[in-house]
Amino acid sequence: MDTMNGYDEEVTFLSRKLLDLNKQLIESEKAKSRFLSLVANELNDPMTALLGLIPRLKPDEKNSHQAIFGLVHQEALLLDFRIQNLVAAAQIESGEIDTTYASVKPETIVKEAIEDLKYLIQRNNILISIHDTLMRPVISDPRKLYLIVKNLIANGCTYGLTDSIVDISITESSSTLVIAVNNQGDGPKVEFKPQVFTRFAEGLEGEHGLGLGLSIVRELCESLKGNVDYTADKSWVTFTVTLPLETTLPDSDACGSNEFLFESFDDAVEF
Repeated sequence: MDTMNGYDEEVTFLSRKLLDLNKQLIESEKAKSRFLSLVANELNDPMTALLGLIPRLKPDEKNSHQAIFGLVHQEALLLDFRIQNLVAAAQIESGEIDTTYASVKPETIVKEAIEDLKYLIQRNNILISIHDTLMRPVISDPRKLYLIVKNLIANGCTYGLTDSIVDISITESSSTLVIAVNNQGDGPKVEFKPQVFTRFAEGLEGEHGLGLGLSIVRELCESLKGNVDYTADKSWVTFTVTLPLETTLPDSDACGSNEFLFESFDDAVEF
């Protein structure tokens, strides 16, 4: 009988310990989400203001400060990109990731992302090619679509070979929008595919899947009822986004266009 009582006490003790650890884990996750949201919001507004002011300081091409201006602008755009991902991650963590539909041209969004990544593309001497067989507007969330393609293009330019090609195709297949980003280089060195899309993955060979970019792509695609996947062979890596093509603009959303996406930060992408 004493043995049974001792066993019951041990089970009770371990159960309480598990409950305490679970509560600590929940509180830790809440604290992480609050911190992420705070950092994103505190950085976003001043960064937007800076990006609006920096292009107005651009010197003449013959001015000796041209190189310094280019470096400052490059770092500002890179920081803004990271803040965009932080804001998206904070919204995903908090469950406040709204979808606002508008009529947009995917190729225009792709070109805007390429313009924002101009310095990265130039630094790695990447040739960008776009093949658009859709060539018509679609109904989607322009901000989410922009961040999806921007992260995939940045990923291809960063982890692909220098002095190489990043090929972007925009097609329609079975009532779905398909955007594929192909870069020359080795595939992600992971044991399982989902690891590539895991936030802050550790212990992986190579750098694919580290950070926020690809995890945000997956989350945004799923919020649009789509998905993202990748394939790799000996010389090419292809990330493919598949999103359902909406046929009508929801009544709750105002009639939109590509200007809806960029009107709030036009100055940020002027060169």
